[in-house]
Amino acid sequence: MPAWDAAFERACHALVEEVCAGPAATARERAWQRLLIHVAPHVERWAARSPALRRTGLTGEDEPRAVLVDVIDRLCDRDFAALRRYLAYQRDAAAAEAAARDEAAEHDEAGLVERLARLAGGPDDPPAPAADADLTTGTPLRGWLLLQTRFVIKDHVKQRLGWRAVARWAAEVAATDTAADRRALVDALAALDGVVEVDDEPAAARLTVRYRPARIRADELERVIAARGFAVRPLPAASKRDATSGAERLDAAPERGERPPLSTLLGVRQALTEITAHIGEFPPPMQAALRLWLDEAGFDAIAAALALPDARAAQALVRAAQARLRARFRGAWPELFG
Repeated sequence: MPAWDAAFERACHALVEEVCAGPAATARERAWQRLLIHVAPHVERWAARSPALRRTGLTGEDEPRAVLVDVIDRLCDRDFAALRRYLAYQRDAAAAEAAARDEAAEHDEAGLVERLARLAGGPDDPPAPAADADLTTGTPLRGWLLLQTRFVIKDHVKQRLGWRAVARWAAEVAATDTAADRRALVDALAALDGVVEVDDEPAAARLTVRYRPARIRADELERVIAARGFAVRPLPAASKRDATSGAERLDAAPERGERPPLSTLLGVRQALTEITAHIGEFPPPMQAALRLWLDEAGFDAIAAALALPDARAAQALVRAAQARLRARFRGAWPELFG
């Protein structure tokens, strides 16, 4: 597999332009196939080295391949819309940065897993920031593709662990003598932060709400409805055996006996809270080095920011912080630090 240097970057960028602006469909298809030959091995290697996959127990050889397939699907979706956005972003760096921040926010839940994976990484884990330095200046296509791969990995982790960016809650909602207007109730629910959609079926006395679990909980929905004078009876969630539930196939989920560790978002948040509190007890230089590293600063940048002799000293400081975490949490979170 060729190294991704400046010459390789230029060749891939030219193929992207040909895919997006080729005059003939056959020429575009040939360019797309050549682009895949170039970038697919790199995407699969990035996925195979992902700390998020390893630390959540998703270590089978099929996991990186599934990530690669999803990346390819997203790149060619809607007539290569993602590649067209990449080319447009290159003409507007500010728009590219804002779009990356917005897209990252949509992957917050699995981003916690990625952050934990970096905190818990051992000496054998690849130093991602150092290896992936200069992502946007020297090789912008590589940096953009790495970012897309990370987003796909986060979505893959959520899918395999049974998490969803958007959840569904349904209930029988009947009016009482003190009930307010039903239309006003629907508007109030729709205005809540984290609510994506409210579907009201008055004839069936049924309400269905799609919401983001990271921002709002189902019991908060119930409280809002009850406060407006309606009787609420939550309906049981549809079984995965229900063909009309829209759930994934049973074989798309991990087997019960092989469920990866940290399989709930609550567990991830609890671990991160405890670990962050312990980091606050580290010596200031060690804290600063670790936090910069978690923000994906390279070891050269950390050394410059903290006036350390060189990148090796910065790396040693980060590794010492990780060793302290392993010593402290090996018993509490063996799936991370064991």
